[in-house]
Amino acid sequence: MSHKTRTARRQTVRQPAVLTMTDESRHEVQTVDLSHGGISLQTDSQIRLAQYCAVSFKVRLGETDHNVLAMGQVVYSDPDAELGFKTGVQFIRIDDSSRAVFHQLLQENP
Repeated sequence: MSHKTRTARRQTVRQPAVLTMTDESRHEVQTVDLSHGGISLQTDSQIRLAQYCAVSFKVRLGETDHNVLAMGQVVYSDPDAELGFKTGVQFIRIDDSSRAVFHQLLQENP
């Protein structure tokens, strides 16, 4: 799915993160936004499409830091004038505690 055609509710989340590829190469990245289905990342270089990867980062909810881990597949990696490259990862598997964090981040404000 292209980031131009996505319809899922997204939440801006700016955190340092690590993108680990299946060949065990690691990229220090920055999160841009996320949804239940995926995450956009700011990367210094273009990431090859269709690669499987893990995304990990910490997010603070209230007084508590939560580790977030999700497995996914790169679905776009486009040049961006402000970000370098904007890379999208579609989630394939999310651990239960990370899913709970996403739920809290994405819930609608009353």
